[in-house]
Amino acid sequence: MSKKLKVSTDDLRTAGTGLRTVATELEGLDKLMDAYDRRTVGHQTLHERLQEFSDGWDDNRKKMIEEIKGLGTLAHEAGKAYTELDTALYDALIGKGKKK
Repeated sequence: MSKKLKVSTDDLRTAGTGLRTVATELEGLDKLMDAYDRRTVGHQTLHERLQEFSDGWDDNRKKMIEEIKGLGTLAHEAGKAYTELDTALYDALIGKGKKK
């Protein structure tokens, strides 16, 4: 019952970096929304609705950002750990580091 575990450590690290980038972009949405005023949107009621959405979205967005950052860190660290484990197993197989 030998099943092989294949992990792309590069993909894990890339996913980690990408997730952290998404979190950073989400953090910047506050500044973007603040840049819109009634004149930019063109209609007072539409601007008010956008502002309501933005205000209600803040709490959820902050939670999401923290979760995404956490996933990004986990993915990056998992990639690093798999690389270290693979190296250690290889070294053990070839007897590297053993005193003779």
